[in-house]
Amino acid sequence: MIAELRGLFVSAGGAPVLRGVDLSIMDGEAVGLVGASGSGKTTMALALLGALRPGLRHDGGRSLVAGRDVLPEPGPGVRGGLVGYVGQDPGAALNPYATVRSTLLTITGPVPRRRRVEHVAGLLDRVGLDAALAERYPHQLSGGQQQRVVLAAALARRPRLLVLDEPTTALDVLARREVAAEIARSRDDGAALLWISHDVAALRSQVDRVVAVEDGAVVPARADARPGGAGAVPARPRRTPDRAGGEPPLHPPASAGADLLRVRGLAAHHGSREVFAGVDLDVRESDCVAVLGVSGAGKSTLARRIVGLHPAGAGALLLRGAPLHPDVRRRDRRGRAGIALVAQHPADALHPRQDVRTALDRPLRLLRSMQDAGERAAEVRRLLDAVRLPADLADRLPGELSGGQRQRVALARALAGRPEVLVCDEVTSALDADTRDEVLDLLDELRERLRLGVVLITHDPEIAARRSGRVLVLAAGGTAAAGPTAELLAPDPEAAALRLLDRRPARRPRDADPSEPAEPPLTEPPPTEPVQTDPAPTAPVPGEECRTHER
Repeated sequence: MIAELRGLFVSAGGAPVLRGVDLSIMDGEAVGLVGASGSGKTTMALALLGALRPGLRHDGGRSLVAGRDVLPEPGPGVRGGLVGYVGQDPGAALNPYATVRSTLLTITGPVPRRRRVEHVAGLLDRVGLDAALAERYPHQLSGGQQQRVVLAAALARRPRLLVLDEPTTALDVLARREVAAEIARSRDDGAALLWISHDVAALRSQVDRVVAVEDGAVVPARADARPGGAGAVPARPRRTPDRAGGEPPLHPPASAGADLLRVRGLAAHHGSREVFAGVDLDVRESDCVAVLGVSGAGKSTLARRIVGLHPAGAGALLLRGAPLHPDVRRRDRRGRAGIALVAQHPADALHPRQDVRTALDRPLRLLRSMQDAGERAAEVRRLLDAVRLPADLADRLPGELSGGQRQRVALARALAGRPEVLVCDEVTSALDADTRDEVLDLLDELRERLRLGVVLITHDPEIAARRSGRVLVLAAGGTAAAGPTAELLAPDPEAAALRLLDRRPARRPRDADPSEPAEPPLTEPPPTEPVQTDPAPTAPVPGEECRTHER
């Protein structure tokens, strides 16, 4: 037996997090772990590394790896040796001051100088990354690239147990297949797996057995759980009972509301390297435009260009017809509040030493000029309720929340300034299926009630098909396809997305008017490699906190 939890009790502030958990993993066995957001899955995973989050207390029971106790502290050679770990927030796991090469060489230990380039290239190739990424820093990688670097580091020392906490949630459909194949190869090398996922249907094809967590206790996983469901308990009642089967229809019609945001000829660079050029995008009232693309195509960079967090490039941005300065620091209050970003990694976007109340209070003061403390406190409670979080979470730090709870806090903070356009960068990737649907239902409700425009960046073509009226597909260098969702993603969203993601972008002539649309994309182009880039560090948007170190 490689790992075992025996009657493990963990609490936070006197409230139980894990309640007498028992779990065993045999050598070479793959165990899936499912459950709702906040149920205790990640705490169980971290207990096997002897690394409980701040604010958590070990109240009883044992956590053993290869027969050795790892709580309260693991012995030498456990973390990164016997146990490899891929966490939910890859950006937080990577040293912002170390290149990918330095990170991987530090993990693997001494390698002869003449073999280092080849050694690192081999590790990156195992997870489908180009060797050129070895010289980059974490902030120069997309979220999906960061995830695969962390996986490469976890695999580097051939651990006997690989603990995977949502290892494919931030990946596009192509990268997901590559990573799943590499994890399967690690099993062929004899590694045992503890694989945490929100998608019980996909998980069953990857593991030998599935167990579920409900309110800190292990319960039998339901064999009849719906695809993507928690698998442990029946789905929670939905807020939209009028929808048959709890699912919105495929390909909702595009909104006919007034123009909110117009993007024309937008370009972005990282240094001398072009990420994309000639991108056009229109968002209308009550509209949802989905943005798809492979990891590294520039989806997050596009989001940061729109909200004014990425260095300026060519192109024009207009909010209700009024030009927006490309730098958020030079926009007026209406321009700053009018477009809000929900970032891909809430652990990076939320200040680790500021509680939830402070995170929500600041944009109320800066963007809405709410000076009365009582009024702001009431609004904080309303925002938390709007994203289905209890009011008592207001006094917690981000490190005391689950990944799904952090994501919803980030969404609540974005809504605090009452934006007209909400740019959502992979806002559901850390959520279980029921919570994901609640958040997406909430966005639909806000679009309808407040006539809010939404730019929904996602790696999941099914979400795009069910939630958006129009789709923009980014590829290496620009727009590969754009149009109504019903035309681009029908009849099979995943198969259609796989075809679209291989398209070459249509390029605008250098002397073309950026107010005119680009030429239509090629219909049957040869495949092309994506540009492997993503955001560089810049100043935070007012009302949005970031970590104290530079990213």
